[in-house]
Amino acid sequence: MAQPAYNGPAGAVHMQEGQRLQAAGNRAGAAAAYQKAYEAYTSVDDSDGMIAALARKKTVENGGAPAAPAAKATATPHPAAAAPRPAAPAAADPTQPVPGAVNGGRPVGLFFMTKYWMATHSLEKSTYYFAPNGQVYVNPTGFSAASLAALPAGSRGSYAVAGNKLTVRWANGQTESSEVEPQTDTFGWDMGIFLAGRPFKSPGQLAGSFEGGNSISTSSGSAAAVSSLTFRPDGTYSGGSASSFGGRTDAGAKTYSAGSSGSSGGRWSLSGWLLTLTDAQGRTTRGVAFPVEKNDKTGQVTRFYFDNVAYKRL
Repeated sequence: MAQPAYNGPAGAVHMQEGQRLQAAGNRAGAAAAYQKAYEAYTSVDDSDGMIAALARKKTVENGGAPAAPAAKATATPHPAAAAPRPAAPAAADPTQPVPGAVNGGRPVGLFFMTKYWMATHSLEKSTYYFAPNGQVYVNPTGFSAASLAALPAGSRGSYAVAGNKLTVRWANGQTESSEVEPQTDTFGWDMGIFLAGRPFKSPGQLAGSFEGGNSISTSSGSAAAVSSLTFRPDGTYSGGSASSFGGRTDAGAKTYSAGSSGSSGGRWSLSGWLLTLTDAQGRTTRGVAFPVEKNDKTGQVTRFYFDNVAYKRL
């Protein structure tokens, strides 16, 4: 589908303007700036930028607190996988998480987190599960007690809200504490925006073709990966992936570049929050999947999250 014509500053320029206006308390101006950022990112088909702009816009429209300066970000991004990774077949977990919600300033349930890192021009994307028992998990692949306990120590811990501060004590001994900015189904914390997650109503909502990816760029080089998935009503799927990376000198001259691509296909199934892909060789990729964005008029899922990638319907 052709993108609408756009002539104006880059999306990052509008994002910075939106953050400035949001910090100044000008929510209407900030929302307008984030909308312009979304249009700019759409014109170049930058899905990461589009998601970041929409998330910021939704936060200010819902009355979110002023954005904190980007310089205060101190947390290290959780590693994000650019494409599904094959894993050994696993039995379905008997438990399912509760949908995300913010009750009395305390998040409970599953949330989609995005955090934009200006230094690398990248959007961190993660799933956070704030369990009702006060435990928190990052990027779970299942919700049984065994699956949650198997997560790395830096991706599981306990959380508590006292006043306007949310504190997470990770199992590896690290602690993160920051002001929480709660709304009904979104909140801001530690420079990230958390959107409440809800499961697919039926597997049929996934039928169609989608594409998503991740990218990172620094002064010394860049890397990008794109994945595509097509889900058919008969339970079969096909997919492809491509990645590229390269380096450059301080003067911007290219020093090296490389890339790879591949394809796969097989059977797919959706059970609650868990999407399972089984390829022709019997290898299984299994992870949390849920809608991120829907068409307001038709109700069709236009974006969904799976295995650290946000996919957009083609």
